[in-house]
Amino acid sequence: MSKRLVIFQGTFDPFTNGHLAVVKTALDWFGKVRILLLVNPDKKPLFSLEERKEMIAAATAHLPGVSVDSFEGLLVDYMRAHHVNICVRGVRNSADAAYEMENHALSSRLYPALQTVLISCPPPLRKISSSAIKEQCQQGFFPSDGVPPEVLPFLQKKFSNGLFGLIGL
Repeated sequence: MSKRLVIFQGTFDPFTNGHLAVVKTALDWFGKVRILLLVNPDKKPLFSLEERKEMIAAATAHLPGVSVDSFEGLLVDYMRAHHVNICVRGVRNSADAAYEMENHALSSRLYPALQTVLISCPPPLRKISSSAIKEQCQQGFFPSDGVPPEVLPFLQKKFSNGLFGLIGL
């Protein structure tokens, strides 16, 4: 198989098993995946950009062909600058698919070469979201089935330091 680089962009706050499943599928299909953290000043992530890059690198270290990067600006600008025209997006349900198709329609006006490939999450992972993981952690429950094992220490550290009024683990 010839290796073709694709971009998987998101906030990844935190990186979940659903994200990892999308990366693995994209890696099988294309051979090289760059996980891209876009800096969005409107979002207030729990983890810093460096923490998210570190957790993703740890969770994907066993996967040759995966790299992690960040960018401040539009996804299409990054893709054009790096000569990449395929982005992959994970979808859990029809609402996600509709949202991603609308984003593709808008982005392809700015970068006509853009192709978006939607990858359906496996059914057991469709209920997992970064928001749900953070909510569970706020309650003192660290869902090991929701995140790769390498991500759990990041969550435990963040939520056991007294953040959100929790007592240490």
